[in-house]
Amino acid sequence: MNTLLIPIDFSDTSGNVIRYATDFVKDVPVERIILLKSYYTSMAAQLLPSADFVQMDAQEISDERQKIESNVKFIAHKLLRKCSSSVRVESGISDLPLLRAIHEAIDAERPDLIMIGSDHSSREGHSPIGEQVISISKTSTVPVLIIPAGLHYQNIKQALVPCDFAAVSRLAILKGLQSSQQWLHPKLIVLNVDPGKINSTHEEENTGALKEMLESYSYRVHYSEDKNVVHGILDFSEHNEVQLIIALPGHYSFFSNLTHKSITNALAVNANQPILILK
Repeated sequence: MNTLLIPIDFSDTSGNVIRYATDFVKDVPVERIILLKSYYTSMAAQLLPSADFVQMDAQEISDERQKIESNVKFIAHKLLRKCSSSVRVESGISDLPLLRAIHEAIDAERPDLIMIGSDHSSREGHSPIGEQVISISKTSTVPVLIIPAGLHYQNIKQALVPCDFAAVSRLAILKGLQSSQQWLHPKLIVLNVDPGKINSTHEEENTGALKEMLESYSYRVHYSEDKNVVHGILDFSEHNEVQLIIALPGHYSFFSNLTHKSITNALAVNANQPILILK
């Protein structure tokens, strides 16, 4: 992997992502890590007084920006000391709103992966990035790895891949992950949540397609008849030893039609596994 982009916001949730990344890069070869902080001050914030009736002038805004830039560099330096000498750690501040700052960084830096933290737990404190985790995940043009708040890194030996067998061809994207050496080579559990048993009548056909798509992986197939697709996926992951859930791209991704609230709730239930959303 050439570049890992980590948006940060100084929250506990963000700090946990940094800790996760520190161990992550020991298993996944990464050449460069970019820490990105959005320091966006709206025109209203510049012109109107705060709740304490204090209006920031241009110098105060500049001083605050320098303070934030210094903090980002400090975090980058700490991360660098914990990484292999072959890893470069860079820091950057953007005056754009968070989502636009991330998109600009994607265009300029071409990261292979974005790593962000979910903010489902109140004990982790407020995280601006956590509040926008869904918008970031849905609009990013590169894969996004969502780290549940408070989760510690575990070596990714086994990954769960929910898949609608009506679109089994989408599993071909996993070939790219392996051939490009961007990822580890975990064993895969392919899970089809099929309450109507629609796909059971095409089991032989599905088996052949899976063998073609996943020929270089060690994998096994499981079925669930749960009427709620998301619940079936998260319940399965909770009762099986997996260190990652992989969401396939497109219409058949189990994330594609979920609302912000339902995904947030899903992440809250799924507090033990990170979720990789492929593109």
